Amino acid sequence: MKTGANALRLMNPVPYDFDVLMISRSLRSGLAAIALTGLGTMTYGEETVPGDAQPKINFEDHIKPIFRQHCLNCHNQGEAKGGLALDSMAALMAGGGSGEIVYDGDVEGSRLWQLIAHEDTPIMPPGQDKIPEEQIKLVAAWIQGGMLENSGSKAKKKKANAMAFVSTGSGKPEGPPPMPEVIPQAVPVVTERAAAISAIAASPWAPLVAIAGQRQIVLYHGESGELLGILPFPEGVAQSLRFSRDGSYLIAGGGEHSALGLAAIFNIKTGERIAEVGDEYDVAFDADVNDTMTKVALGGPQKMLRIYSTADGEKLFDIKKHTDWIYAVAFSPDGVLIASGDRSAGLVVWEAETGQPYLDLTEHKGAINDIAWRDDSNVFASASDDGTIKLWDIVSGKSIKTITAHSGGVTSVAFDHQGRLVSAGKDKKFKLWDATGNLVREFPAMAEQVLAVAISHDGSRIIAGDWNGEVRMVQAEKPEATLSLAANPPPAVDRLKEQLEKLAAIEPDFQKSLAQSNDLAAKLAEATKQHQSLVAQRDQKNAAAKAAENAATDLVAKADAAAAEIQKLTSSTRDMHDLVVAARLANLESTEAQNLVAERETALAESLVKAAQLRRDQIARRAEALAKREESKSLAAESAAMQDPISKSEALVATAKAAAETYAPEHAKLVEARSSIEKLIEQLKVAK
Repeated sequence: MKTGANALRLMNPVPYDFDVLMISRSLRSGLAAIALTGLGTMTYGEETVPGDAQPKINFEDHIKPIFRQHCLNCHNQGEAKGGLALDSMAALMAGGGSGEIVYDGDVEGSRLWQLIAHEDTPIMPPGQDKIPEEQIKLVAAWIQGGMLENSGSKAKKKKANAMAFVSTGSGKPEGPPPMPEVIPQAVPVVTERAAAISAIAASPWAPLVAIAGQRQIVLYHGESGELLGILPFPEGVAQSLRFSRDGSYLIAGGGEHSALGLAAIFNIKTGERIAEVGDEYDVAFDADVNDTMTKVALGGPQKMLRIYSTADGEKLFDIKKHTDWIYAVAFSPDGVLIASGDRSAGLVVWEAETGQPYLDLTEHKGAINDIAWRDDSNVFASASDDGTIKLWDIVSGKSIKTITAHSGGVTSVAFDHQGRLVSAGKDKKFKLWDATGNLVREFPAMAEQVLAVAISHDGSRIIAGDWNGEVRMVQAEKPEATLSLAANPPPAVDRLKEQLEKLAAIEPDFQKSLAQSNDLAAKLAEATKQHQSLVAQRDQKNAAAKAAENAATDLVAKADAAAAEIQKLTSSTRDMHDLVVAARLANLESTEAQNLVAERETALAESLVKAAQLRRDQIARRAEALAKREESKSLAAESAAMQDPISKSEALVATAKAAAETYAPEHAKLVEARSSIEKLIEQLKVAK
């Protein structure tokens, strides 16, 4: 972003003794309804005119008669001045030498309406007063209503023009956007008052603002307004400042009048000057670098657009066409084109690779002070001393919007990622416009002409600087929220003293905050420890209860197994007993028979002993299982009884945690502030 203040470039104000056409914007913001005999209710804006019928506004019945009265002598298919005929719907829709002149539903974007409403030049009809207001409103209502050809026509789907915009996010770096890390703090030049602000730039992806001062460029945090560093520019005054597409580098164009002109490239993180190109015999009014950081374009009083290589600083080629000092130079974001503008209203677009002309644009009537490209590279804006900003469609090569922005001249213009515009002017004002070129907000006027303006990476803040050296950073949605940024900050020794005083003032609060933070952390740690201990005890009891229950279940299983074995032995014993009894009744006398009876009697006795032992084991295991179940119930009851203290301890932990979390941001701010001050003090000690 760069200034378009011609006067500043000469360090001597140029007299503005000419009249600037001031066109009331009331017609745009609130066109009255159309009241014509025989027509019913017609609407444009917010007002309506009631009637008994509501006929459709169409070309054949309503618009062509207006053209017949005022336009067809010059714009018919037989003569078609400027390539434009208006005597048929087809010819009108085809447009003229400057392309399409009407867009469905887009009154202000339609070239036809702009010219007959005298919102842009050349005014129509030429050399005459405006056509009657009611007829202008009728044309507006026809465009707004879908541009019907006749009473039987139906409105078609509205056709979008080049004002439609979707941000590409082109150039956005991966990871955190670049911000200063170790930047010099020494002030090369100390003055009693600031000089006129020659240039301001805002990083495209980070909260970072650069302001041109005397032999220095000052970097500020784009939200807090904290001074982050000072880049020496010993060659003179930076007349232009532009960030690279990814925000990693700052390109400064400037020098000294009638002595030196160049562009310097700075690394944003370190403040190191990594390259400089150009050795002009006069100051460079503007400089820009392409998307790949391989080419730098310079423009200045020598009327020559020069392209340099960043690799070795060698001049690649000169572009000779401008007939006056070149005030504005800008690469398209995709690096394909370069636009340049001069003091005599010359505005040209070039092929960046070859330097061949691509477009020669002649609609401005005053010096071209600034150029800004939209993110998609399809549209760029030019700011002129004729008081207007024009938006140019690169595809059609035509102007698609003229914004009557600042009486006396527009000095600076910049896009944000939403396609919105900010502008500054010699009327001491700076303004915000939406993506279609309609005014969103006018900010409080400054004391003098506003020479430079920029908009932050997120569109939340506008930064503007004037002829008196005042720089304001205002919130886009809250204009009353304003910070002042100094283009000539105090010397390091003074800022060191100020920072030491700040540190001394903040230290008691910091120590108090640190003690409170530590106390809250200790309480949280103790509450957490107690809670964890209770939970561990409960878990142990639950585990023991489970183990006792499992043991009881196992013992019952073993007792049941013993019972089955007893049953089996009992059956076997009964059988053996029956056999012994039978043998005895048989009164066997043989030795063999007696031995058999003895064996069976022994086996019977052993079986009875084993059955008795199993019975004792069964009874013991069932008793033990019962005890284990009782133990399990007791442990489970103890565990359940612990739930209340655990809940209370959990609540204490939550309370302690909430208190610590609530206080943490306040303490973090003090820690950050203290750290920032200490870091700055170390840098200032070196700078001192």
